[in-house]
Amino acid sequence: MVHLHDPLPHAERITLFGAGWTGIAAAQLLHRLGKRVTLTDTRDEARLRAALDALQQEHGAALPPGVTLRCGAPHHHGDAQAVILTQSVKHHDPAVLAAQAAGLPVIPEVELAASALHGSPIHLLAIGGTDGKTTPTQLAYQLAAAQGAAWIGGNSWDPLSAVVLRALDDLRHLPTPTRAPVLVAEISAFQLPPWHRFTPRGAAVTNVAEDHVDEYFNGSWDAYVAAKRALTDGLPDDGWAVLNADDPTVARWEPRLLQRGVRVLRTSLAARPVYNHPDAAFRSNGELRLRLQGQEIGLIHQSDLRLVGDHNAENVLSAVALLAPLGLDLDVARETLRGFKAPHHRLEFVRHLRGVDLYDDSKATNVHASLAGIAAFGQRPLVAIVGGVDKGLDLEPWVEALRARARAVVAIGQLRQRLLRDFAHRLPDLRVADSMEAAVALALEAAAPGDVVLLTPACSSFDMFQSYAQRGQVFQEIVRSWNA
Repeated sequence: MVHLHDPLPHAERITLFGAGWTGIAAAQLLHRLGKRVTLTDTRDEARLRAALDALQQEHGAALPPGVTLRCGAPHHHGDAQAVILTQSVKHHDPAVLAAQAAGLPVIPEVELAASALHGSPIHLLAIGGTDGKTTPTQLAYQLAAAQGAAWIGGNSWDPLSAVVLRALDDLRHLPTPTRAPVLVAEISAFQLPPWHRFTPRGAAVTNVAEDHVDEYFNGSWDAYVAAKRALTDGLPDDGWAVLNADDPTVARWEPRLLQRGVRVLRTSLAARPVYNHPDAAFRSNGELRLRLQGQEIGLIHQSDLRLVGDHNAENVLSAVALLAPLGLDLDVARETLRGFKAPHHRLEFVRHLRGVDLYDDSKATNVHASLAGIAAFGQRPLVAIVGGVDKGLDLEPWVEALRARARAVVAIGQLRQRLLRDFAHRLPDLRVADSMEAAVALALEAAAPGDVVLLTPACSSFDMFQSYAQRGQVFQEIVRSWNA
């Protein structure tokens, strides 16, 4: 019989900071454990009730009975014996510091969910990094689901607490699995405060690039890197880490992990960084290959993938390497990889129109992600739609890539002013638009047959849209409405 493990056996009264979808999911898990739960939120009651109604309609996320709601005031732990932290509350928030000063355990939601799996047969595998988390997470999930029981959750997906409850309930009704059940979790650094004890069985880190350093880590690059490394810091001694050997920051973590006895699998787009390494997933002469304990086998040629670009080859390598220690049916894996399409808003092909291919890469919310999307099309000429909230990031390498590759650049949002002021003389045919509809019109006007029109913002979306997903949806709707 599969049971839910109680990670807080000595705490009966629990306060949850944040009444979004994640908070509701954590409240459901705690309710199942028999806890008395208080859910706090800074929104006033009317706004919170409306938001809760919307969550219930969209996701079926209902508050369990007996939960106390406290809203319209700053978060506070009250009479709680422990606090659960959702990613909507920063780890240096005064309410968090006050709870710690009172001697209370303050646990991130993902740690609560992961700990509830203890004693179950489910292997928790996690994927983190600045960019490229969602695609390898979905890839790893589909590879696992193609050969056994599998679930997906975390940052871009259902909250981990909800998925853990679902997985444990499913296991009670499934026949004894022939392969290890797998839960693949996408984990953001915002979900792991420095004191976390989140412990997956295996973890992959795709890369570390500048983003959110000022917003979440007070401008400290070292703190940001530590937050990304935290995913591997929590690995058990019999666990495994998948490290991108092409990223110098990530590659430096290997000696520390090996010293602890953690198995390290390297990924690389070249054979040299994994030469003589016993466990690796890499590219050689266009073929993606896997080496385990020194035994090497070809997986699939990159040209056989439906995914575009080298960064997606990296995503495949990360997903395959993360699952490999649990065993992979390689024929099933190859079939899954051949059929896999990019998730929404991640270099997603939208339409061929007037000889031009239009792609939605709205998820490219920083310079590093946008550069990967630009590079994905080789030497094909681009018309780039860029812009959004200016995060103050270093734009030099991005501007240089646009100068070298773009036929024209159409700018929207807050970033327009900075581009016009500082880079108009370097960007080819820079145009500005007040709306996405106007931007698409200008981009199609500038494009020639054979070109790619690419939505590649390099910015977050909150100046004009509710999310990167809404930005991408609006772009796609406009593109599909055009007459051929």
